[in-house]
Amino acid sequence: MNPAQWLADAGVEKIICKTLRVHGTPAQDIEDARQDVYVKVLVALKQLALQQKAAPADLEELKALCVQVAHRHAISALRKAAVRARDIAAECEPDELAPLTPHAAQRDPVDAGRQLEVLAQLFRDGKMPPGGVDILEGVASRCTHEEIALDLDIEEHLVKSRLFQMRKVYRRRLEQLGLVSNVTPLHVLVSAPGAIEVLRTAS
Repeated sequence: MNPAQWLADAGVEKIICKTLRVHGTPAQDIEDARQDVYVKVLVALKQLALQQKAAPADLEELKALCVQVAHRHAISALRKAAVRARDIAAECEPDELAPLTPHAAQRDPVDAGRQLEVLAQLFRDGKMPPGGVDILEGVASRCTHEEIALDLDIEEHLVKSRLFQMRKVYRRRLEQLGLVSNVTPLHVLVSAPGAIEVLRTAS
């Protein structure tokens, strides 16, 4: 049995739910959070395989990985909830050259959908840096670079450089497709409902 199949073990579900509860996940959110953890664990296993690193050798090692992922997920959710509660206004980065129109929320949904598909395809093609979706999830939640770095356990300068790289690659691709004249800024695009799930599936 491979590690992905071990996720069906009842003990794995139990330890994930316990970890989420211990770290403050509300009871009504446990089931959704558990499913999110499963997805993130599968992504972690896929990344280990791509990097030719050792996967969990047995069920106990997989449980340890699940605990780590569940812990980070719970803390991240609490941090993002706190950020949203402060209602910090999102700001464009200087390298986002196309201005945001006053009626951006009323954009043609087909246009925004096409741009999201362009971004998703860049992830499918492996054009985006490691942890790109997690970084964009932090951006969508209006977290600071420091908060994203703490969540992902990486250096803040890596968050900034990878975010810069994603914006650059995304904009270059839009230019190739002739979509720049009415481009939705990246932080607005990834904040749309369901956008992160689309990108996570593509990555």
